[in-house]
Amino acid sequence: MADSLSLLDQALSLGEQELHALAAGDVDFADENAQRRSGLISMAWEKREGVALDALQDKLLKLQSMQGLLTEEARKLHASLKSELQKTKKHSARLQGYRQAVRGDGLHSQFVSKQG
Repeated sequence: MADSLSLLDQALSLGEQELHALAAGDVDFADENAQRRSGLISMAWEKREGVALDALQDKLLKLQSMQGLLTEEARKLHASLKSELQKTKKHSARLQGYRQAVRGDGLHSQFVSKQG
């Protein structure tokens, strides 16, 4: 069975993969890695008995900095998606205006006779 430090190393590796996935915009893959990373950290915490505290602290600090990078990348992705959504809404509203102009709702009036 893997010891606590090797489980934390695996969690760090998954964190790096998750960071690359977020940078590429692959949210599903990043989510899968986040779930697996969480499980590995939980298992490592349960098996922490008998592990040198300095080594454990070092790995946990690395995981903490990795989490900071992941959070920063996720915020960038969120801001990007929010900006794209706003652009799409504006474009949709503009097309709706064109649609109303082309449809010509105002051309047919009950007060105007086309017969002359």
